[in-house]
Amino acid sequence: MPEPFTLEQVQAFCDKHSLRGEVRHIGSGYINWVYQVGDDIIIRATKQGMDPEDSYTEIVAVPAAIKAGIKTPELLLFDDDCDALPTVTTVYRRCEGVALATLQVDQHELPPLYRELGREIAKLHTRVTEVDDPNNWLDKLYRYDLDEEIQKAFAANKIETVTRDWLMKWADRLRPAHESPFETKFVHNDMHAGNTMVLQDPLRLSAIIDWGDANWGDPAQDVLKTPVWAAPWVIEGYRQEGGEVDEMFVGRVIAQNVAISLVGLYDKWPEGDLAWQPLASSFWANLVRLTAMDLPSEWKRWLPDAPV
Repeated sequence: MPEPFTLEQVQAFCDKHSLRGEVRHIGSGYINWVYQVGDDIIIRATKQGMDPEDSYTEIVAVPAAIKAGIKTPELLLFDDDCDALPTVTTVYRRCEGVALATLQVDQHELPPLYRELGREIAKLHTRVTEVDDPNNWLDKLYRYDLDEEIQKAFAANKIETVTRDWLMKWADRLRPAHESPFETKFVHNDMHAGNTMVLQDPLRLSAIIDWGDANWGDPAQDVLKTPVWAAPWVIEGYRQEGGEVDEMFVGRVIAQNVAISLVGLYDKWPEGDLAWQPLASSFWANLVRLTAMDLPSEWKRWLPDAPV
């Protein structure tokens, strides 16, 4: 495992760009080491050996989101000289609040928060109609194929025959949604609780961070990594702000959740001590929790049949 850059290295970077304040290492994500400078500056330095493509995506996506009035920290500078720090580095204005993933909250506080997040997602989808991206640095659309993921999990001996057959029947039900056309929108594409910054008392949205997976894609992608049991609240807020939900939208959310759950069974998954990362087991637990909810009718058509 690579080690974080030393504070002396980060200080040299700060000196280069006239950034003033005490330097502290405050954490990491899968791609970046994260440092705080003073009270107002966040440095995200790509880890040694990691592809810096997310940073290039961010320098295209963040200005578009800021221009649209989305709640997200300002990108202050980008450095790929790799001299003061031997890596691609971005610098942001620090936003208030903490990541939702780091908090233990009263579950009753979550519906209004996720409705608020849904409204913010709708603003992103309706306000950003073009992005200046001459170098094609935005991510490319990728969607899991549920049939393929079922077979991979079975081949890896992670599910037995009876489960495979039952999941294939569920996939048959979801296939019209997966194969349906959709109107492409500009999407954040990684809207999990680690990228959802919140304030407390009351719990409310502060900012959406980490735009390294942004692309032109299926608007349902921005509901996908919120817990699927929270998706009805997200969609409710999304509609309130003018977001359009086609008749296959919910089916696509469920199909991709099931597929990701299967990927987590057979593929390497990031370590569980990273609070920002949705765990493979959580996707399954979230699907169980969804089926126990009193759901709107648009959800029920996509849920599985009883086993027999």
